[in-house]
Amino acid sequence: MNAALRPALPGIAIAVLTLAFACACALFVWQPTLATFADDSVSYLVMAQVFSPYQPASAAVAAAFAREAFYPPLFPLLLALAGAAHHTAWAHALTALLLAASVPLVYALGLRWFEDRRAAAAAALCVVLLPSLWVNAKGILSEPLFCLLLLATFCAVDASEKERNGIWLLGLLMAAMALTRTAALPMIALYGLWALTRRGATPASKARAAVPALAAFAAYAVWVLLRPGATADNYARIVFEQAGAFLSEQNPLAAIGASLLKQAHAVAEGWVGSLLLYWVEGRPLRAVLAGAVGGLAIAGMVLRLLAGKADGWMMAGYLAVFIVWPFYDQMGRFLFPVLPVLVLYAFLAAGAALRALGRPPVYGQGLLVALVLSLTLPALAFIHQRAQAPGRFTEIVDWYRTPALGEARARAQVHLDLLADMEEIRRLTRAEDRVMWVVPSYVALLAGRRGIAAPEPGLASQAYRQAVRNSGADYVFLSRYHPRDTIRTLAWQAGTRALADGAKVVHLRTQDGGSVVTSMLLKADK
Repeated sequence: MNAALRPALPGIAIAVLTLAFACACALFVWQPTLATFADDSVSYLVMAQVFSPYQPASAAVAAAFAREAFYPPLFPLLLALAGAAHHTAWAHALTALLLAASVPLVYALGLRWFEDRRAAAAAALCVVLLPSLWVNAKGILSEPLFCLLLLATFCAVDASEKERNGIWLLGLLMAAMALTRTAALPMIALYGLWALTRRGATPASKARAAVPALAAFAAYAVWVLLRPGATADNYARIVFEQAGAFLSEQNPLAAIGASLLKQAHAVAEGWVGSLLLYWVEGRPLRAVLAGAVGGLAIAGMVLRLLAGKADGWMMAGYLAVFIVWPFYDQMGRFLFPVLPVLVLYAFLAAGAALRALGRPPVYGQGLLVALVLSLTLPALAFIHQRAQAPGRFTEIVDWYRTPALGEARARAQVHLDLLADMEEIRRLTRAEDRVMWVVPSYVALLAGRRGIAAPEPGLASQAYRQAVRNSGADYVFLSRYHPRDTIRTLAWQAGTRALADGAKVVHLRTQDGGSVVTSMLLKADK
């Protein structure tokens, strides 16, 4: 082989890998419907349709915008400009393509950290084969764009001191991160703290390095000022509710400690699930091995922290946020956008360990590749097998996340039934009717009717009925499944208790031969 060509082979391999992943992932996610009711896809599509320069949003979707606009605007704006706002299948594919665009950046960042093209290419291969990337790509979510921007930011942060215009590129990237996911703000704040506390830097250099953080917070502040005044800040509400719950406990410190332990366990499970997708109780070996890879990732992050690197500070901040964030059942999705960086950290730690033993780092990184592939390839085979199933189950995320076939069918059917319910609402109601549900944006987007939020489930039945009358709703949709509270059925119980006996049933959906009612559309009592 030509010696001049040999150094270019890893780069060529990455180009081929990126193209293959982009095509395969786009085909995997291409579908005309949402993949779940349990994520924020509806919010981004509502915002995108309002932003779209090609087709106006319907009156129902425009009315739903204020409720959803607490999300940062960059991802829905990208959907709108790409023509994906009113084309769900293209929105799915665009999300997959954004994820694929991160693969060359994984390679570039690995090359910068490892100074070894082969190790960087191997890390990129391991990232592409993570089952979590494939399953999470089914959602029309901002995480792939955030992942892309995060990797670009980490590439730029090393270059900002060396390149004259690097600081402005870094500022642009951080502003884009802040306008993609609110979770970027703690990371950017820690970057600013890192910039201002660097040892050996002059005050002028510290101030200059902190400019990107200021630019990012300024960009986010502008969005907060521009978004509709009726938009509620759900994140602030969640923080205050969580704080209030702790303070109301008899022993707040014990409650906080128990919550932190629960969250840490959820993060660990989320990491193991990112590599394995699922594991069998009583057979802990694969989970332990996945945990060992996670330990290497944490060790790599610590090495970057000890070296005084900004990415270590930022990643530690991101993980710390989700140690205290109350949604423990969504840790897999929260980890999803930072998985490529964690894999790079694991490679960094494996190489450092072998170097400390006087061995070439490539030996440790080679063993890590073998370990990761032994964990991820069976999960990818499982995903491929499930994707070949007949019918519409393959469109739903839970079909791939649930190993037991019967349970997977049941969980996927819940979402397929809700999609069918939205079609029934469109068929059975008039265009001007207003329909109440716990998440009214779905009614606006999928049924084309103006949605109204359901009353709080804690209301007494009489107060609940009065709230329905005061809302002006023409119909009330009740479902056992709550897209924003997938564990409890409080909203279903409150609605059926208050309304089911006296209201006219327009549409009813049942399971188990008609013995279990799962959803109903009621004519509201005026």
